[in-house]
Amino acid sequence: MAGEDPLRRRLQDLPRSAWVIFSGMFLIKFGNFLNVFLVLFLVAQGFSAFQAGVALGVVGVGAFIGNAVGGTVADRFGRRTAIAVSMFGSSAATALVPLTHGLIATTALVGLVGVFAQLYRPAAGALLVDVVPEKQRVTAFAVLRLAINVGMAVGPLVGGLLSGASYTYVFLGDALFSFAFGALALCTLPGGRPPVETPAPQAAAKGKGKGGYREVLSDRPYLLFLGSMVAATFVYGQSTATLPLHVTDAGFDNKVYGLLLGLNALLCVVIELPLTKHTERRNPRRVIAAGLALLGIGMALTGAMQAVWLLALTVVVWTVAETVYTPIANAYPAEFSPAHLRGRYQGAEGIAHTLGGALGPAVGGLLYSISPPLHWTACAAVAALGALLILGADPGDRTTTTPQPTEAPEPVPAA
Repeated sequence: MAGEDPLRRRLQDLPRSAWVIFSGMFLIKFGNFLNVFLVLFLVAQGFSAFQAGVALGVVGVGAFIGNAVGGTVADRFGRRTAIAVSMFGSSAATALVPLTHGLIATTALVGLVGVFAQLYRPAAGALLVDVVPEKQRVTAFAVLRLAINVGMAVGPLVGGLLSGASYTYVFLGDALFSFAFGALALCTLPGGRPPVETPAPQAAAKGKGKGGYREVLSDRPYLLFLGSMVAATFVYGQSTATLPLHVTDAGFDNKVYGLLLGLNALLCVVIELPLTKHTERRNPRRVIAAGLALLGIGMALTGAMQAVWLLALTVVVWTVAETVYTPIANAYPAEFSPAHLRGRYQGAEGIAHTLGGALGPAVGGLLYSISPPLHWTACAAVAALGALLILGADPGDRTTTTPQPTEAPEPVPAA
């Protein structure tokens, strides 16, 4: 089994295209300055905090649209094309932000950035599934998360230095990193799209001849998986939505909150990849369910903790939960999706996370304002619901007759 191979060997066996995706993901997460500094930039331009928050919310709406559109683009025009369009479009739109004046124009532009910035995501996930053998997929998605975590941990520090000189440098830096990933994708990733698979009779019967997102949305086990991911992201989102409120209410300043998030990032970097050696051997639904249950416990305990070391202990609990379920969950859509719909299945997963990410701060903030104990209890309940949903998300037998795609998929026929 893959889990029995040394970690170093498993990493060496990953195909080149996977490492290109890892490198590109690091680049754009390192340079994800717009989301981090947009509110501060707009307030500095004279807009209110509410107006700046609305603009940031529009970025989230754009991300929702980008995931949906990106899945279709990845399946119809190829993974490389989708990534290149996403990165070059995001780069151009981001570079224009500091040159745009007026709230409406700026808000519309950053919404467009949100669309382009997320359009790559289904293609990147689908390409990993295309080129990475099944036994290595969990490891691949764990490395992908490592690249994301390292980029997000270091990037804002550089963005802060740039913002001290000029916000123009912040947005130009973001645009430069997106352009770099687009160029890297064009030069090194395989073109075209994988051949259409011939599904097993059971899978064909379930598909009922539907196409595109209609087929995805008619896949009931996959909808259960998506529901569990909405729940997971809702609960995990409290780490940035209501945890800082609890830290403040407990009498601590923002430095303590920053240290807690730093602890989360450090643990993810250190333990997640080695942990997958053990979790990938087990039933994925049970692993994800166990991780979500632990996530709910960790978040629920947060509300009862008033000392810094106890808050740090709860961070350890829900961070371990994150490292348990996330790599498995990221690889799990491959169990459902035929090759010609992998982009859309990945897009649907992205939509689920975007929805959970939008509901988490809104509903969580409302519940916390009503009653903090009620809020933290609700987090445990939502996580438990997600665990129950994933236990029912059994893809069944979806064996196909097409062999594992290679690094050089068949080209897309000319229109």
